[in-house]
Order: sequence, then structure tokens, then C-alpha cells
Amino acid sequence: MKINKLLLVTACAAMLTTGCVSTQKYKDMQTARDHFKAEYENLKATDQENDELKSKLRQADSQVQQAKNLIEQQKTELDLLKRYNQDLASQYEAAAKENSQLLSSYSADKSAYEEQVARSMEELRLKQNQLAGLEGAIGQQNASLENMKTDLMTREQRVAELEKLVAEKQAQMDNLRTSLNNALHGFASSDLSVEERNGKIYVSMSQNLLFKTGSDKVDTKGVEALAQLSKALNDNPSIEVIVEGHTDNTGGVDYNWQLSVNRAVSVTKILALNGVLPSRMTASGRGMHHPVVPNNSEANKAKNRRTEIILSPNLDKILELTK
Repeated sequence: MKINKLLLVTACAAMLTTGCVSTQKYKDMQTARDHFKAEYENLKATDQENDELKSKLRQADSQVQQAKNLIEQQKTELDLLKRYNQDLASQYEAAAKENSQLLSSYSADKSAYEEQVARSMEELRLKQNQLAGLEGAIGQQNASLENMKTDLMTREQRVAELEKLVAEKQAQMDNLRTSLNNALHGFASSDLSVEERNGKIYVSMSQNLLFKTGSDKVDTKGVEALAQLSKALNDNPSIEVIVEGHTDNTGGVDYNWQLSVNRAVSVTKILALNGVLPSRMTASGRGMHHPVVPNNSEANKAKNRRTEIILSPNLDKILELTK
């Protein structure tokens, strides 16, 4: 069940973290995910070690019980030897009165049995020391197991929190996609498209919708489209917004790059005028360096002259849980 749960978390996190943030955050999220997966693999190994320790503990308990049984047996034998020694002593005293030869014989037996008793006492002392050491080792192992259980519970709680956040972010993106489709349904698909890739939503607007050729001033119909888009963004205030300008390869590199930046800034300003907080937005120009199709025809160049508005959820809480 725990492994299934982790697979679900990993799948969700992979779906979101591989593309829900800017380039640097995406790399950080991948590193955090891999770190978390490694931690979970270590946790599974620890769980296996726990099982092995439990097995060893059961064996140790069995050995302790055997040792206790042996000690009890030796104690019984010792008591018998003591009583037997006392009997020998009585016999020795009686024999001493009757015959010195018998006294000598019984004296030798007494010494032998006393030596045996002494050896038994020493063996008993050693067994007791071994038992004390074994009990100490068992106590340490039990303490270690308790620490591992506590750590496991903490990690499982973090996994559950991460699953909840991932589900919330996915629901947020689903709601945003629905809002965008409703807000922008009246525009031609050739001028405006909405699609989800790698956990992010891309709103792509053509130059024909937003700008005149070579201009960075937004046309009236473009202003209308951005106003509709702003309504959906304002309904989802935690979504981060990246505005990217793109051009074809007509003209110089510097010209295209500057034009793409100016267009991205113009779109960002229109969104801000319609209530989208500037702190949520980032404007950037990609020039002609990220075409969606080769610039080998006028139709393809028209597709590359676009402005992309990239929407992604804020993943700060998820990143905190993976540290």
C-alpha cells in the first residue's frame, strides 16, 4: 500500500514538476523529486532491515529463553550438588569415627565434588553475565526500532501532505483550462489556441491577432482577447504567468530579439491594465530561436510569429515538503 502510494505521488509530482515552473524551478523540482525517491528507496531498505532485526530479535528471545532454562537447570543441579555435598560431609564425619581409611576416601570424593560445585558456580556466573549482555543488546535494538518507526511515520505524513498538494494543484489547472476555454471560445483557432503540456497551460496568440507586421503595439482585437484572458487569470490568482514573444527568422537576430521582447512587454502591460497583478507576471523575448515549425515557408513563418502566455501553478509549498 505504501509503495502504491509513493508511485502515485511520484507520478503526480513527475507530471507537475517536469514542467509546472520556469526553467530553474523545473530543474530544482526534478532534483527534489529524485532526492525524495532516493529517500523512499532508503526507507524501503530500512523497512527490510527492520524485518531482519525483528527476526534476529525473535532468535535472540529464543536464545535468552534457552539460556534461562539452562541456568534454572544448573541451579537445580547446583542445589542437588550442595545437598549431596552435605550428605557427603555427614558421611565423612561418621566414617572418620569408624575408619581412617574410609575417611581418606570420602575426603577425596568431597574435594572432587567441591571442585565440581566451584566449576558449576563459575559457569553459572558466566551465563548470568551473558544473559545481562544479551538483554542490553536487545534493549538497544528495541530503541533503534522505535526511532525507525517514528521516522517512518514522519515520512509517511510528508508523503500524504505532498499528495494532497499535488491533487489541489492539478484541480486548479483543470479549472483554469476550463475557464480559458470558456473565455476565449469566440476566437479563431488559427489565431488562438489553448493546450496543456508538461503540467503547464500554453495560450498561443498569433501575430495576426495581436500586432501588425513589425509593430509592438497591440491591435484592438488583440486587446479584446487579452481582456477576456485577464478575466480567467483574475479568477485564478495563484497561477504564475510568463509572457514569451516569438518571431520568425526574417531580419537580423538583434532586431527579432528586441521585437519579441517589446511585444511580450506590451502584452504584459495590457494584462496588468485588466487587473492581473504585475508581481505574478514575467515578460521575456525568445526572438527567432524557438520556432514551432521550420521557417521554410510563409505559412510556417506565420505560425512562428506568435506570443505565448504560459500558465503554471505556484509550487512553493510542494518544494518545501521535498526539502
